[in-house]
Amino acid sequence: MTINLENRREIDFGLIKNAAGKHPRTFTELLHITKLSRKTLSLRLRDLCANGALIKENGMYKLNGLARFKNNSMNFVGDFSRKLKNGRMRTGLMLTAFLLCSLASGYALAAFLSNVHQEPVILGELTLALNVYNVRDLYSWQISITFNPEKWKVIEILPGEFVGTTPLYSIDETNFDGGIFMSAMEAGEGILVLGGSLIGSVSGKDGNGTLATIVFGYYTNDYEESMPTIAIEEKGFPTMLLDSRGLPIPIEDLTTLTLTLIKNQ
Repeated sequence: MTINLENRREIDFGLIKNAAGKHPRTFTELLHITKLSRKTLSLRLRDLCANGALIKENGMYKLNGLARFKNNSMNFVGDFSRKLKNGRMRTGLMLTAFLLCSLASGYALAAFLSNVHQEPVILGELTLALNVYNVRDLYSWQISITFNPEKWKVIEILPGEFVGTTPLYSIDETNFDGGIFMSAMEAGEGILVLGGSLIGSVSGKDGNGTLATIVFGYYTNDYEESMPTIAIEEKGFPTMLLDSRGLPIPIEDLTTLTLTLIKNQ
């Protein structure tokens, strides 16, 4: 079975139901969490409300009976794996599933929650590149970035060109060669989790490359004293690199991860 429009529709449903699994969400929150287009999200919400999976109350979307939909909504990785029946994509999917399992809980936690207080004014933006150097056989990766949410806000997250070039929600059998890219945030805690993986029985990448680009907005002019940093492990989200055999790649002098400022505006 290929990832056709019907399959992608089911994947979109899974993202939305995961996002609404713990708390009611506004349309704007779901837009940020799922990364779907405004038009697509509107259509998916309409369908979910029509079939009784979601209820809309006071402008908030919530699951209609969490127990009824919990098993389906939280088994996103299994659903996605079953859809990849094509032999080329299925081969070597174990590493990708590992990455998705780790980040799936991030989607359950992920939210850009609306603050009950007035949000501080963003004074400017910084664009940081997450780079890896001197790596060999990089197949999958997951990296935690911490920041002070009182001084920083994530504005935009873009996949890099090295390993994990296509966002999960838009991947299909025509564009998976560069691998899957995922991101999630535990709102209010200042934890950004990024991940990427190749798909199939292919060798990992060697050399240097950009894994992701993150645009941060800053609320204070003394932002240089609290720059976002890479964390070895934060709230159960470890930073790791894996090779094509699923073995850890040591993060040391020969294989360096950096957050590099590439733009200040």
